[in-house]
Amino acid sequence: MNMSIARAGRSSTRTLGVAAAAVATVALLAACSGSSDDAETTDAASESAASTEVTGEVQVIDQTNLLLATAQETLEARGLEVEVADALGQGRAIDDPTAWVVVTQDPTSGTLEAGDTVTLTVRMTTDPIS
Repeated sequence: MNMSIARAGRSSTRTLGVAAAAVATVALLAACSGSSDDAETTDAASESAASTEVTGEVQVIDQTNLLLATAQETLEARGLEVEVADALGQGRAIDDPTAWVVVTQDPTSGTLEAGDTVTLTVRMTTDPIS
């Protein structure tokens, strides 16, 4: 095989690789540099979703034996207020809702008005089960 032909093949392959990388880079930069109008639209949609308020009667779902974080998210998404109490009555700070488990709930089920309060009694995941 003629060496000049082999070199020419490698050169064109390398040129195609560099060109493909350049096109990919331009496409990536174009996708990342969204306009401020796009950001404003996204912010407006987020605000609209956050301001959607649950009204009327809502169904209470039993959250016992779930992590406090999950229980709070579920009940608050239904428009209910959540009050939390330490099951051992020690008044410990409940800073990390993923470290607490719901032991009892009042009310456990039924229908409440949006904005009503559900009380969750919780224990730490490290507390003995009684």
